[in-house]
Amino acid sequence: MARRILLFAYDSAALLIVAALLSCGVAMPAYAYIDPSVMTYTIQAVAGVAVALSTVAGVALRRGRKTFMRILDIDENAKKEFEPDVHRVGPDGAPIMEQQPDRVEVLQAMEGAEGFASCGTEGGDLPGVPGTDGGDLPGVPGNAEGGAMPSASESTEEPSTPRRKRKRAASPNRKSYKPNWKERLAYGVVAAFFFAFTIFFVAPLEVIGGSSGSLMYAMGDVWWVLIAPVLGMVAFITLVLVLLRGRAFGIALAMVFAVGLCAYVQALVLNIGLPAADGNTIVWSDYMDMQIISSAVWIAIIAIVLAFCLINMRRTQGAVVVVSAFLVIVQAVGLGSLFISPSSSGATTASNAKVVMTEDQMYTVNPNHNVIVFILDTYDTAYLSRVLEKNPNLLDDLTGFTNYENATSAMIPTRFAIPEMLTGQMPSFDEKFSTYKAQRYARSSFLDQIYDADYSIGLYTDSLTISKLSAEERAGITGKTVNMHALPHSMMNYQGTLYSLYQIGLYRDVPWPFKWAFWYYTDQINSSFVQYQDNAPADETVYVMDDIRYYNRLCNIGLSVNDDGHAGAFRFIHLLGSHYPFSYDEQVNDLGEDNSDVFKQSQGAIHIVSEYVNQLKKLGVYENTTIIITADHGYWTITLDPIEETSTPIMFVKPEQSAELDAEPIKVDEKPVSHLDLQATILDAMGLDYSEYSNRTEWAGYSMFRDIDPDRQRYYLTTDSEPDLTEVQFREYLIDGNALDWDNWSETGRTIDAQK
Repeated sequence: MARRILLFAYDSAALLIVAALLSCGVAMPAYAYIDPSVMTYTIQAVAGVAVALSTVAGVALRRGRKTFMRILDIDENAKKEFEPDVHRVGPDGAPIMEQQPDRVEVLQAMEGAEGFASCGTEGGDLPGVPGTDGGDLPGVPGNAEGGAMPSASESTEEPSTPRRKRKRAASPNRKSYKPNWKERLAYGVVAAFFFAFTIFFVAPLEVIGGSSGSLMYAMGDVWWVLIAPVLGMVAFITLVLVLLRGRAFGIALAMVFAVGLCAYVQALVLNIGLPAADGNTIVWSDYMDMQIISSAVWIAIIAIVLAFCLINMRRTQGAVVVVSAFLVIVQAVGLGSLFISPSSSGATTASNAKVVMTEDQMYTVNPNHNVIVFILDTYDTAYLSRVLEKNPNLLDDLTGFTNYENATSAMIPTRFAIPEMLTGQMPSFDEKFSTYKAQRYARSSFLDQIYDADYSIGLYTDSLTISKLSAEERAGITGKTVNMHALPHSMMNYQGTLYSLYQIGLYRDVPWPFKWAFWYYTDQINSSFVQYQDNAPADETVYVMDDIRYYNRLCNIGLSVNDDGHAGAFRFIHLLGSHYPFSYDEQVNDLGEDNSDVFKQSQGAIHIVSEYVNQLKKLGVYENTTIIITADHGYWTITLDPIEETSTPIMFVKPEQSAELDAEPIKVDEKPVSHLDLQATILDAMGLDYSEYSNRTEWAGYSMFRDIDPDRQRYYLTTDSEPDLTEVQFREYLIDGNALDWDNWSETGRTIDAQK
């Protein structure tokens, strides 16, 4: 019964595979232009591929079923009726025996022969059986020296019994399962390599390859770190398996394979809804359904593999080798495709050269003119209001600033907001979103205008999202900056990188009940990748978004004036701000991960920029510096549903102005501003033309230093996302009035499909 259940499971899996193949026929179509002259050949080629693949699938599933039945020792011919065997006969109707006949067939021939008396008959040739003059009968053992041979009626086997069953009945004592050390070595290496390759090599590298836009290093930078540990792991597991013998070896081999197979299945189909690695505190009890399902699948897979092993260890070990080798090849092909993608060379690379984002000129300002933009991630005006209730003097150092409380974002979340801030480009409702993402930097002249105006450009953020652009496009962006360049030596922290890679791989591949132990967030991984030296110069230090480190460096190194010959300096500094995890207090003291809260950290973020402002004042360059302190977006939740409350980022702006104006306390202005106004405001501060943004018919932006229509209507795109941060669509909202009042928000009904 157990064998039949397993066979039924295989048939069900085969049906699922066929269903999956058929589902390709109703998948979302890909649109492309094909010349009509080659359309016929294209159709033939596609049809040929479809037929070939379906044939291969059918043959593979059928042969796989036969192999599976042999492993289970199930006779597919059982309970079937067969025609009797066909034999050649002579003129007299007697069978003509084949060379080396079966004993039962010989007896039948002898009984039907004329003059046959017994096996011991002397003289007289047996018709059809040459040389039967008392000698040995060919093909009939045990007939020497006239030994008696039982008649057909005395045979213990029926003539119709299948040959395979007769052999098994004749040899009831099978050879015991005792593979020698060479066999154990060969089988152990394959199973151990599959286990280590799946969990500790493929898993971390696939995550790195899919997150190249936010991680400091890419697959091409870190793959070599995993080689020696994985090979050492394979050697150790193989050694343990070789030292085991008999059934202990068979069971251990099956367990190593089963765990590797479970990890493969976990990553393939059981990570639905896996929380994103964004630092947010996760309530794991909310994922109890997936914990139960994942645990049940792991237990079932391990139980099935062990059941096969106990039924027939020798055949199971063969299946382990075949399946392990097959899955290693499949994963290697998928991993290879990631290696050859443009982003595999590095998260911030401009070409195959190891260009990285450094802290170069992060702590320097220009004596002529500066435009400094601070991005305090997720800092909502609602957070600021709560903080000011407890600490009314929080903004006292921000003299000369205007607090624009009635501010809105343009896009959300960070991976879309930061590129919009640096390009001024918004998606269109008439084009695919993938086209927008691929072309937003190329369409923009924002950085080009700043560069052409002889301003040095320093971009310090992990969210440029340029890794998937071509090498030439990346070089065109990074080449305009002062801080994105190759390092004279590697800054990689080998131990930290190895530990983080294992953490990434295990978080993906372990069952749900154990994922909490390996949870991580992006900034934590970036920090562990880099080997920091306290006395290292800024141009040899990789930038990682770490507020505590930035504040300590700001206090210890301090700002300095650097007359590098440029007309001015533009600095874009992205800090964690009010984003989780919350780890520092009001004075930026390190409390440890998740030991603070959003309000303490929000105060601490203002303390950081206040320190920067005070150092500008001491250097005497505060008057000729324009400063914008904002957030990439306000409060936001990961949801597929429409938003139900306001999302308003902070917006503090100080222009280049007189010392008298710079000494005035911060003011509040209800002017309707937006992130769409950032590009026009920055260019206006530099004395450049910003009409490109203010003259747009859609997504228009204006300088905050000029008059803005108090009745201005603003538009904002929010993102509907899956729990793993996969964006589904963008919803457009109209804000007509004060953005702090939810009654002034409404959906326009226009959406953009984020999957196209």
